[in-house]
Amino acid sequence: MAGGFGGGASFGGSVLPKVAGVDSDVNADINVTPMIDVMLVLLIIFMVVTPALAYEAKLPKAKMSAPEKEERVTLGIDKDGKYWIEDVPKPGPIPLNQLESRLKEAYAARGNPDDHTLYLKADNNVEYSVVLSAIDAARMAGARRIGTITELPKGARVTRE
Repeated sequence: MAGGFGGGASFGGSVLPKVAGVDSDVNADINVTPMIDVMLVLLIIFMVVTPALAYEAKLPKAKMSAPEKEERVTLGIDKDGKYWIEDVPKPGPIPLNQLESRLKEAYAARGNPDDHTLYLKADNNVEYSVVLSAIDAARMAGARRIGTITELPKGARVTRE
């Protein structure tokens, strides 16, 4: 035998020695089961993700770049029982007999004919009958909802539930 060691296997011209008590049949197979498991998991991930990536939603284009400022009609009643509409072209106190027509003008100027909400801001010392007269005039002018504007007591906080 070439190489000087007896009973060895020959690979490429060299002779490998035999180790005592060990079978000389070397298992040169690669275990591909874990690799197949990983490949199947990747395949499943791609199959799940691909439809989500391919979906294109056709969204409508925005008509305005900035949100519109809420244009609301606010009726103020001062301590003397005088009526005021905030942010109107004709400022000044409004007599009760003109309140309905001035509220109609204010609603028409806001540009949103469906939203006839009135925000009422009355002084603490005003008589209730004066507030009721304003509410009646607002209803006649087409107000569908009436909200009140109040001030928080000192030290109070607004909480949302």
